[in-house]
Amino acid sequence: MEIRTAGPGDVAGIVAIGHETWPSTYAFAGADYVAYGLATWWSAEATERAIANTTVLVAADGDDLLGIGNLDLSGEIPIIWRLYVRPAAQGHGAGSALLTALVEAAGGRPVRLAYLAGNDPAARFYARHGFVESHRQPADQPGWPESVWLERPGDGLLLAAVVEMASDAEAGRRYEDAVLALLGRHGGALERRTRSTDGTTEVHLIRFTSRAGLESFMTDPDRLAHRERIGAAAPTTRVVEVVDV
Repeated sequence: MEIRTAGPGDVAGIVAIGHETWPSTYAFAGADYVAYGLATWWSAEATERAIANTTVLVAADGDDLLGIGNLDLSGEIPIIWRLYVRPAAQGHGAGSALLTALVEAAGGRPVRLAYLAGNDPAARFYARHGFVESHRQPADQPGWPESVWLERPGDGLLLAAVVEMASDAEAGRRYEDAVLALLGRHGGALERRTRSTDGTTEVHLIRFTSRAGLESFMTDPDRLAHRERIGAAAPTTRVVEVVDV
């Protein structure tokens, strides 16, 4: 079995997984819910959109698709919208392998997902993988079960950097532009960058996939060269390790 990124050639196989798993998984929710889900999320068109706009992974055994999961990275916190494994392949690690790969694709950030209240196997599965309930969302239609939202804390290092510009604020901002562009080399990502109204202070929210990434960023030769070139005009930075709340 391998976990790989889905492509256009996988659309039919992914749709087949949905039509095989969805009716039995959500029989408790009623026929109307099952029909709505198949039409909304498991059509070829919906699957093509998912492949184009999210990270879609499949568990494959040769040419056979065993399972599918997708991760939406467009928001502040990544969301897993789908994770399904064919009944015949369940219990052999495909679901866990897909979930692990999706969490890794989030780059150390927290990950959210939801299951339908009443889907007890899903509740137990996600709890084993470190997801905890955050809130519940009422259903769109009367009589449908509510959604139980879960979140798994990020594995990486989250930092808040308070940057005070020196006398030449414009030079300081150019320096920050340059060094922040190096984050990706070291498993880092700038999640948010804000600036005071007078332009003299910035606050950066930065996440690294590991502490080793932070250490390698700090000693990056290009970063050190930028620091040497700016000299006394370099901003002063105070870094605080923080957590999501």
